[in-house]
Amino acid sequence: MHWHWFIQKLRRDNPLHLAAKLLFRYRRCLGNRWRRRRWSGASIATRPEDMHADLTAGAARDLWPGAYDRSWLARAGQYWPEEHSAATRRADDAAEGRFDLLGSGPTSLLDEDGRIRWHDDFKAGKVFPKDCLYLDVPICLEAPGTDIKVPWELSRFQHVFAYVWTDPSRHGPAFLRQWRDWMDANPLARGVNWSCPMDVALRAISWSVAMACWWDSWDKPTRRRMWASLADHGHFIRGNLEWQPLARTNHYFSDITGLAVLGAVLKGYPPAEKWSQFAARELSREIPQQFAEDGFDKECSTAYHRLMVELATVAARALDISGRSLPTSCRQRLAAAYQALATLAGEVGTMPLIGDNDSGRVFPAAERCDGDVHHFRAIGRALLGEAELPEGPTSPELVLLFGPGYSKPAPGPSPKSAPPERCGAYLGDSGLFVLGDTGDRMVIRCGPLTYRPVGSHQHLDQLSICLTVASRELIVDPGQFCYTPWPERRNAYRSTGSHNTVVVDGQSQCRIFAPSRMICSIIPEVRPRCLAWETGDGGGRFVGVHRGYRRLRGGGDHERTVFFDASERLWRIGDRLDLSGRHRCQWAFHLHPDARAVSGPDGWHIARDGAAVVLRWVEGPAVDSRIEPATFAPGYGREVEADVLIFEGDFLGPVKAEFSLQTRGQKE
Repeated sequence: MHWHWFIQKLRRDNPLHLAAKLLFRYRRCLGNRWRRRRWSGASIATRPEDMHADLTAGAARDLWPGAYDRSWLARAGQYWPEEHSAATRRADDAAEGRFDLLGSGPTSLLDEDGRIRWHDDFKAGKVFPKDCLYLDVPICLEAPGTDIKVPWELSRFQHVFAYVWTDPSRHGPAFLRQWRDWMDANPLARGVNWSCPMDVALRAISWSVAMACWWDSWDKPTRRRMWASLADHGHFIRGNLEWQPLARTNHYFSDITGLAVLGAVLKGYPPAEKWSQFAARELSREIPQQFAEDGFDKECSTAYHRLMVELATVAARALDISGRSLPTSCRQRLAAAYQALATLAGEVGTMPLIGDNDSGRVFPAAERCDGDVHHFRAIGRALLGEAELPEGPTSPELVLLFGPGYSKPAPGPSPKSAPPERCGAYLGDSGLFVLGDTGDRMVIRCGPLTYRPVGSHQHLDQLSICLTVASRELIVDPGQFCYTPWPERRNAYRSTGSHNTVVVDGQSQCRIFAPSRMICSIIPEVRPRCLAWETGDGGGRFVGVHRGYRRLRGGGDHERTVFFDASERLWRIGDRLDLSGRHRCQWAFHLHPDARAVSGPDGWHIARDGAAVVLRWVEGPAVDSRIEPATFAPGYGREVEADVLIFEGDFLGPVKAEFSLQTRGQKE
């Protein structure tokens, strides 16, 4: 263990925070003793025959009206041909036991008896425990490369969303067969698929849409067993909440969202009423806690922000159905969260992948790239009735949540709904700044690492940029490939060298404290600040600084200034590093996998599908420039080859450098 790093981490931790964490861990140990007694034994599951006789799926149908009313399905292929075709393939594969999970590609998971291997990390060829108590399941197996997220992802049952809007009549028996198989293979509180309450909650949400879709086709024993199983899910989540004293993350938010859904769909079951009350109280607390005032998720990741918006959407719908609507302040914060999606995605509808990404979804009816959020616009307006939110296209997700009345595509946005041309927008609390207009946009990162004392899902990416030209991404954040399977690769994607900023002497902006495959903390040494932010009709200016390199010998602050000239479609980036002595500095520009860079007399020409920009070293000492091979992770577990453009040289501090990025081609 790197004890000196551990000491540095303790020195920077608030003593009150430390005391709270120690007290929480002590209480957690005591609670686990109770949980071990509570969830051990053979008779802990709810008996189907004990469920009351007048079971209904009315509330589930209210939550998922598009799954119950199938009148729109005949036209779904016309409205969304690409999404429907991909969902049909996914549904057909899943019905035959083939799944494409976390970059695996379609893979048959049937054993020799025709049953699904629910406990396998089939990508690594390893099996997680299936018979032990959930508290004893190891998050990391000894074999390197194993990933517990693989069986978790499978057991979320999210392929059911493809079933219900492609051919539910044909896929209903497949769901029932797989559900019964899962129930037989995963006794309550036993094995890997009960070891994470968040995944238990997401599975319950998936099963609720199955209730809405196929309830009428099930016999009474099946209905009773489904209700009993969902009741067990609710009891388990309530008894294993992933609450923490200093920062409740998307895990705890998933737990209470699951309780909100179960409290709604199990209407008439006495404990469900208490779950709904508890969820309503906790959501009213957690929404302001987990979404900053600017609307962005405080875990500082665009992918996790999308996940949190999906969770909050389902939770709000479930509370509305239960007669417990969110307070006005929470609905306003949720509206800000939807607006944050629109700010980062622009008219393109695709966000850059900033921070961690585990490709998590809640209601994945359609296959989408992990940055695709264009369909959220219409969902936000339907949920909140906020006229100020931008209009957007219909989607299968929208119809599943709000019914067939939302299925018909609008004839096109009216002039009133079209957003005005603007040269800047920002999420000041979260440190995300956008310089550009609808088609040409640069996103700049300068803000808090996280909202809690230790790192969560942020990267060491201060003052990094992402660039979109003519609605096509050219310079990108490389994303995140994995978590626990290969910690060194996880940390490499998080490092400063994997982002579009300056690296001094080969060091990242902060030190990473990673004593195990599971634990990864960042020592918060960077302390970023926005010094200036100005926008107008003709352009804008950003100035930010961080102090992450002060810890180096002869180190100092890094200040970056970005100007945008709208009429010229030109960005100028100026860097100043207050260093003393000689240092090796490296500027990296990571390219989208489909982009190519060629050196020319006026700079490096970066192009992709007709969109192009010329990147030129304008001011500073002589440097070497070259293209190196790199990787890009479009989603968790997926990695493709890409290029990175490097400018590097030895400098005598202080260091000043300036780049220009001049767009080429027609603006979209």
